[in-house]
Amino acid sequence: MRKKIDMKKKIGCKTFDEGYDEFILNCKVRNLRPTTIKHYDDIVNHIWYKFMDYKTPIGEINHQTIQRFVLFCKERMNENDTTINTNLIAMRAIMYYYMKLGYVEEFKISLIKADRGITETYSEDEINILLKKPNLDKCNFVECRNWVIVNFLLATGCRIRTLVNIKIKDVDLSNQLISYTHTKNRKAQIVPMSNSIKKVLIEYLNYRGADSEDDLMFVNAYGTPLKTDLLSHNLCTYNRRRGVMKTGVHRWRHTFAKMWILKGGDVFKLQRMLGHSSMDVVKNYVNMFTNDLQEDFNEFNPLEQMVQNNRHVKMR
Repeated sequence: MRKKIDMKKKIGCKTFDEGYDEFILNCKVRNLRPTTIKHYDDIVNHIWYKFMDYKTPIGEINHQTIQRFVLFCKERMNENDTTINTNLIAMRAIMYYYMKLGYVEEFKISLIKADRGITETYSEDEINILLKKPNLDKCNFVECRNWVIVNFLLATGCRIRTLVNIKIKDVDLSNQLISYTHTKNRKAQIVPMSNSIKKVLIEYLNYRGADSEDDLMFVNAYGTPLKTDLLSHNLCTYNRRRGVMKTGVHRWRHTFAKMWILKGGDVFKLQRMLGHSSMDVVKNYVNMFTNDLQEDFNEFNPLEQMVQNNRHVKMR
């Protein structure tokens, strides 16, 4: 009599790299963005495989394995808590996929407690320096484009991947609206356009020139699509040439949120501007900028104003 095949035993012997190939195929079938898939590849190839051999059977991985992985990231890779959680989120997606297919026994993967640091934004002085308009008759296209992008980032708070995918037709100058077709959650978004950025964009479009409204708004010096890593490098150079040592495209997003909150902007409108599906991130911004909110608090606090007014009345 032929022996019945033990499927559980066969599945349990599948190695991590075999399972990971299946996971990546599934990601592509689900149409995840290439950047998301690259993110998984970076963590698995450059961190996980340093921790564990790629031929390790998936069935041998358990809760204790993940705990050892956390210690490996902390002690051997010298990573901070936020980076470790980034690694865990990626590995959790992979391991939960394995669990769903029955390649490994189910167990919970929790993130570690991490201190939330204060995000340093651009100061008012730094912003004034970076917003100073270059001489368009003397500067090259990249300098002009970078200046426009800095204005655009401060005016909208959009993400870098959203920015590099904006087409000319997405900018409605007549109605002062900007359409985002490439967003993190893949939901199309329309945001208002301020008067100042409208003027900047009109001048830029005249300077830039374009063959079609289907052309990208922001391109490189050769008129071809602008890569995010190249733009980050260009803006880093742009800042330092102007004497601003702080860099980072995403820092403009934090700066936008901070200035909006400190000026008393509506947090629900901020949520929509930033494209967040929940208020959680906006609440984090409020918490991060608590010290700034305390500035001039007494001056604008309703109770303090009433008390001061009553004092003036009594003194008369």
